[in-house]
Amino acid sequence: MALTYIKLAKDLQELTSHGSKSFPVALYETVLRLDRTDFLPLHWHKEIQFVYVKTGRILYRVGHESFVLEAGEGLFVNAGRFHEGKPFEVDEAIFYCINVDPSMLAGHEESIIATQFVLPYVIEGRRSFVKLSDDVACEIEAVAKLLKERKQFYELKVWRGLLHIWESLLEQSALMEEQLSISNIVQHERVKQMIDYLHTHFMEKVLLDELAAHVFLSRAECSRFFKKMVGMTVFEYLLHYRLQKSMELLRNKELSITEIAVETGFSTVSFYIEKFKGYTGYTPYAYRKAFL
Repeated sequence: MALTYIKLAKDLQELTSHGSKSFPVALYETVLRLDRTDFLPLHWHKEIQFVYVKTGRILYRVGHESFVLEAGEGLFVNAGRFHEGKPFEVDEAIFYCINVDPSMLAGHEESIIATQFVLPYVIEGRRSFVKLSDDVACEIEAVAKLLKERKQFYELKVWRGLLHIWESLLEQSALMEEQLSISNIVQHERVKQMIDYLHTHFMEKVLLDELAAHVFLSRAECSRFFKKMVGMTVFEYLLHYRLQKSMELLRNKELSITEIAVETGFSTVSFYIEKFKGYTGYTPYAYRKAFL
């Protein structure tokens, strides 16, 4: 599936600046097309996120849990959580993502709002995600409309809307049901280390024994743990990442298909073309010509 481009660090942290220092809120309206094999890649960021599906259906994954979001449904994704999305059994899906720095809700870090009502629910030990009620989902759509239209005083209205959404989540106890253990927090950090290792060495021959040693696991436990946390095997993930990197390089029309295959860690050009076609339905040349 083709990458909906997001600039990522090696550990999959999104590097985009969301909004501004004075107004740290950003709206993204994303269109995922099945014929372009679009998807939202696995990533995480320090902001909390509110999602609203405008049309279509999206298969969304947060951590190791996957679920389908229908048109009109909403989702809260907590800060620091891996997540990704792709259209599900539809030709096209359109959805809003509103990324919000927690300071937008909390205000001064020592205020009662911050210490009692915001920061305790955004730390590593709280809920990874919440599927939202219909009423709250509609409020997210309304905030997205304010951010799109940017009429006079929209900043105040957005702030008020976000605070009301947060208040609703607290009143529904939606943010209090799960408390991650210390071991789970360690697991999240370990998978980030594994992904960082794969992104650092993707141009080379990657050995499972070396990855396992990097995070102090046995070979078998390394395989089991990675699949549990990421949803695919180490080498499935590595193949997908190499293909995604090649899609980025295909934008540079001065690079040949052979050069791209070599730069993304494929042993032969024929193997690269075979895997690329199996992944997207196109050869690299046809994909470059059709979409880039």
